[in-house]
Amino acid sequence: MAPVAAALACGIVAGRYAPVGAYVWLATAAAGIVAAVATFRRAALCSVAMGAVLLAVAALGAARFRLGYFAVADDDLSTYAPARGRIFSTIRGQVVTAPQVVRQADLIAGYRPEPRTAFVLQAEHVQTGGDWQGVSGRVQVTSDGVLDALRAGQRVELIGLLSRPRPPDNPGQYDWSAAARAHGVTTAMTVGAAEGVIVRDGAPLPWYARAFWHVRAAARQHWAGCADEEPGQLLNALVLGERHPALRELNRAMVRAGIAHFLSISGLHLGIFVGILYFLCRLATLERRSAAWVVLAVLAAYLVLAEARAPLLRSAIMAACLCAAVILRRQGSMLNALAVAAVVLLAMDPVQLFDAGFQLSFAIVAGLILLHRSVRDALFGRRLRRRGLMVFRREHRVRRWWHFVAMNRAMDVVAVIVTAALVSIPLVAAHFGLFSPYAPLLGVVVFPLVVAVLVPGYISLALQWPMPNLAESFARLAGQAATLLARVIDAFSALPGLTIPLRPVPWWWVLLCYATLLALLAARRTRWKRVLAAAAVLTVGAATFFTQRAAPPPDGAELHLLAVGHGQCAVLRTPSGRTWLIDAGTRSGYDAADRVLVPFLLDRKFPAPSGVFVSHANSDHYNALPGCRTLGAPRDVYVNDHFGVSDGLDAPSLLLRMLREDGARIVRLQGGQSVRLDDRTTAEVLWPTADLPGETDPNDRSLVLRVVCDGRSILLPGDIDSLAQGRLLAADASLRADVLVLPHHGGWRETLPAFVQAVAPRVVLCSAGREPRASHAAGADAARFYAELRASGRFYDTPHNGWVCVRLGPDGVSVCTMR
Repeated sequence: MAPVAAALACGIVAGRYAPVGAYVWLATAAAGIVAAVATFRRAALCSVAMGAVLLAVAALGAARFRLGYFAVADDDLSTYAPARGRIFSTIRGQVVTAPQVVRQADLIAGYRPEPRTAFVLQAEHVQTGGDWQGVSGRVQVTSDGVLDALRAGQRVELIGLLSRPRPPDNPGQYDWSAAARAHGVTTAMTVGAAEGVIVRDGAPLPWYARAFWHVRAAARQHWAGCADEEPGQLLNALVLGERHPALRELNRAMVRAGIAHFLSISGLHLGIFVGILYFLCRLATLERRSAAWVVLAVLAAYLVLAEARAPLLRSAIMAACLCAAVILRRQGSMLNALAVAAVVLLAMDPVQLFDAGFQLSFAIVAGLILLHRSVRDALFGRRLRRRGLMVFRREHRVRRWWHFVAMNRAMDVVAVIVTAALVSIPLVAAHFGLFSPYAPLLGVVVFPLVVAVLVPGYISLALQWPMPNLAESFARLAGQAATLLARVIDAFSALPGLTIPLRPVPWWWVLLCYATLLALLAARRTRWKRVLAAAAVLTVGAATFFTQRAAPPPDGAELHLLAVGHGQCAVLRTPSGRTWLIDAGTRSGYDAADRVLVPFLLDRKFPAPSGVFVSHANSDHYNALPGCRTLGAPRDVYVNDHFGVSDGLDAPSLLLRMLREDGARIVRLQGGQSVRLDDRTTAEVLWPTADLPGETDPNDRSLVLRVVCDGRSILLPGDIDSLAQGRLLAADASLRADVLVLPHHGGWRETLPAFVQAVAPRVVLCSAGREPRASHAAGADAARFYAELRASGRFYDTPHNGWVCVRLGPDGVSVCTMR
């Protein structure tokens, strides 16, 4: 089955990237089947028949992918959602995932939204202003507030704003729309209040559906009182596979440490589960075939309780294949079982081939099957050869058990963990942009703790209904182990150099790593093994250096205005190749460094920022700076005279203290000063002046910077309001610049038209959470100003265009945008 699985995977890849229609692929599959039927009886043409079968499998995989990914049903809910924007609608359907409470990141400062509840709904009817219409498809629902009474399996009516999942606004940003599409979710809905989610008392679910949802809910509630929220949800994730938002930070810590695969139900987890079950069956004197039947039945029941993710399904199919081999009295093949699992899962949902969890799960298991023994010999070969010379007398049974049984188990565990870490490194680098040098060592530390969680956890789950009191005792034991595991993982964060951020690596690099690993293991028995090992390591090292080199310097200065919602984050690149930040923050309730700024810098292969300009003390201009320190602390931080001037307890003071501890130099600027960024670029400070009264609004104390490069300039006025704008206009100072970033996110002030006219920009930019527009109270002049600005053809804003890049060159100003 391995060639069939490989052909199916290749066909799915071709279906995604080759511009060939589904019906062409179906015709190719039909031709392959005809050729296979015509040749399979002829011994001389056996290879031709096999090739035709594989071609048919590949073509069917391509057709299956194109029909499932690039097409939706005629009544799909996405046909009612606008291509851009949102539409008010009412939806009825069934909740298909357990509702989860989402709490936003803990930022150094800024607006923190109230908790929200997220779940997936299977849509049945929709109303957008007319009659109810029958629909299909899944919708990702986010509702303000905590919906404690909502349960999976309930039918609800939702009132809110319907849209399509939004593609990324910035280069390098995670594509939530593609991830949603991969899980069959084609629309998103935002419910503004908990009252917009109405549980319906309509037609009751069938008895088997009610029993299904009741059993799943009871299993999840079983862990509620066993530990605190994070350890309890960790226990739930390890035993039942449900990822709760409370585990977001713990999951990130495990990803950074290179041990995230322990959090997914995979071969380790299911192996322990099946091993306990099989041991109990044999203890009950069941013969092997009967025990295999019991394992199959209990495994099916476990799949009902657990979250059906790719690692769990892969492990379950492999276990079912091995049980079938026992029942049929056939020899089991792990590689064949893995291939069967791949064929079944990809036939059900070919899109998951491109999912990181699917790839890691199958790659690690394939690596364990093919490489485990070679890695074990490489690590412990000398010890194994020495042990072969040991002879023990009959009275030395304990020593013999220690050397031949206990040490065998320990070496097997270490070899498995090291093999899994080695195999996962290329895929983790490709999907997450991380490399953890501690991963094998930390895996050895975490493994016994995971086992200590799983064994009592599975026993508690089995005893939940027949012996609830005893089950509670085992659950508390598992909860204590989960608490210890969470603390150990948190302690890993203090290790120096735990994670090395990587710039994006191409897929040829991933394939080169795996080819090199296989070549190293194959060359171990040759006389040239050291030479080949050195050549392989040098090849991978050179390829890694090539993929991690920084982007070449631009011809002129570049300003990258990132879309961060309600805030501002600008990245300036100078002709010398240095990177500078000019504000970095948002008040949209998420960590802009983690989700936008750091991924952007890595994706563009920019070097770590040399320095930072913070215009003023509003958090939407600086609260992303702590997260940027993962790339290295900036050498210089430029602020105005009043930034962080307090008793040290406010957020600006805390930020400055953190930066000083990292070795940054804090420089306070006033109007009339300038900062030399490189030999061709200068940042001129036009504002604030030293004579501002103490009660001046922080916005009017913003640094107003004009970046000048080769005679071209960009004006960044921060959040200055009417006072500063009026003073700058009255001072008759030269404000002219080729590019203007609108002050205060484009908000209307009576002085704004005159300010823009004084700058006389060729290009106008705006960073805001929504397109700037005049309020009803602003009057006709404001409406006319924004209308003329949008119609001028020189206006770009982040809500509409996403990321905006402005390049200053000898031929003028050029602009490129995300969309």
